Parts: sequence; structure tokens; C-alpha cells
Amino acid sequence: MNDLEQRVREAFDEVELPSETRARTLAAIDALAAQEKGAAAPAVQETVESDARETAEPAVRNGAAAAARRVPRLVVWRRAVVALAACLVLAVVGLTGSRLYFEETAFVDIDVNPSIELGINRFDIVVSARAYNGDGEALLDAVSITGKRYDDAVAEITSSAAFEPYMSSDAFVAISVAADDARQSDALRAQSDARLRDLPCEGTCHAVDEETHAAASASGMGTGRYQAALQLLALDDTLTLEDCARMSMRELRDRIAALGGDAAGGSEGQGEGYGEQAHDVAGGGSGHGQGAQGQGRGEGGKGHHAG
Repeated sequence: MNDLEQRVREAFDEVELPSETRARTLAAIDALAAQEKGAAAPAVQETVESDARETAEPAVRNGAAAAARRVPRLVVWRRAVVALAACLVLAVVGLTGSRLYFEETAFVDIDVNPSIELGINRFDIVVSARAYNGDGEALLDAVSITGKRYDDAVAEITSSAAFEPYMSSDAFVAISVAADDARQSDALRAQSDARLRDLPCEGTCHAVDEETHAAASASGMGTGRYQAALQLLALDDTLTLEDCARMSMRELRDRIAALGGDAAGGSEGQGEGYGEQAHDVAGGGSGHGQGAQGQGRGEGGKGHHAG
């Protein structure tokens, strides 16, 4: 007899019960002991409650209640195990869901003079934001975009007071999308295109491969600025990548055009241009760049330039 059974029997010895009730209750305790050893047991709780109803004496009710509280130890343990298992399952599901939510599956770089990068998860929600220059830091300090859908985030950025100084008619906005999933890339580009059409300045949106995005990030530049910098370096070897990083997108493009380059030739993939000179800036060509001292190539009638 274990300690629990002994304490229950002692509790029943302290109260006066009809002999039949005492015998049935002790039999129920013995049945519970058998159940703990793996044998089939009668419904202990039901037996105790039945005995309690047979007499109106307070001592009997109290004795049965005491037994009911002490007897179902096995049931309590089983419920605890089930609850623990449920908690573990929820924890695993929660950790998996958290990883999927915060995992960046696409990156969108926005370059004007501010240069920022938005990390997008598989649900098209902004989960991170990074600035590449001081103007980008000031812009991100002025808006709250993490946790928002990308289309809402880009709308908030471009309509904010901090972005307004860069929205003059001669400004240029370059949006670059890097995503392994073609469907997500197309969706993010479509949302970017829709926003660019509403801006008073020129702009382009194009897809880039992950290698180009990684090279731009390693150089501390947004992808659009990085690609334009490679083009300019190929045309003017007196400049450095650091020099280009300090130029606005408009200045980079104007210098490229002044040196006979194709300002639209630095985009990897198909791009669209918006603004009064959209026909001059549409990204119909393709461009490739490797490293700060690599080579840039613009296709679209402007030939090949080595840096």
C-alpha cells in the first residue's frame, strides 16, 4: 500500500460511517490501486459520489469529499502530461511560425539620395529596414514601416514629410527588387510600379539577381545606386565607388549621360520608367556588375565598357 492509499484509509478511520459505506469506499480505493498497476478499475469518482448521496450525515459527505480529493492522483498526472505535451506542440508551432514570419525572402532597395533597403518576408510584409547613408537613416527615423505590408510601407515612405524634399521634378527614384520567388518578385515590382506612377518625379523599378544585390550591400550601397556607380566608373576612371556613393541618383545618371553612357543600361532584367522623360530612362536593357572595380556592360546600342 502506497502513502496516498494509507493516508486515505486513515482519513476514513477518523469519521464514523455506516459499515456498508465504509466497505464500498475502501473497495473503491483498492480499485484505484489496481488501476495504477495497469488493471482495469471501476469509476472511483462515481462510487464515492453515490455513497455520499446515500446518507445526509455531514461526516459522510466530508469523508467522501476528502477521498475524492485524494484518490484521482493518476488522473491528475495524466492531465498534466497531456497539458505539457500540448504546450510543447504549441511552442514548436510558435517557433516555426516565428521563423517563417521573420525570414527575409526578398529585398527591395529604394535609392533617391536616401538609400534604404527593406527586408520582405514570404507574406510581403516588411520585417526589417536598413539605411545605407545618412539621408536614409533620417528617412527611416521618420516613418514606422516594419510589420506593414510592402505596398503600405512604400506608400508611407514616399508620402512622408522626410521624403518630400527629394520629390522635386528633376529627382529620380530607383527601386530594385531581389527575390528568389518569381511570383513574389513580380508582385513587389507591380506594387512599386503603381507607387512610382503617382510620384511627381522620374523613376524606375527593376528586378536584380541575388549576386548583384549582395555585392551592392557589401559595398554599403543600395542596388540601384551601385549599378549606376559601376556604369559611371566604367566611363570615368578618375572616380571611386566612394565618390559615387555620395552622389544622388539624378547626379549619377546625368554624369553617365554626359559621358555618352546609357543611364538605363544598368538594370538587370526588365524595368519600367516613369515621368516626363520615361522614354529615355525605361530599363529595357540589362546590366551586370561585379565588385567595386569590376566591369559594367550596358546593352541597348551603347556597347561594352570595361572598368
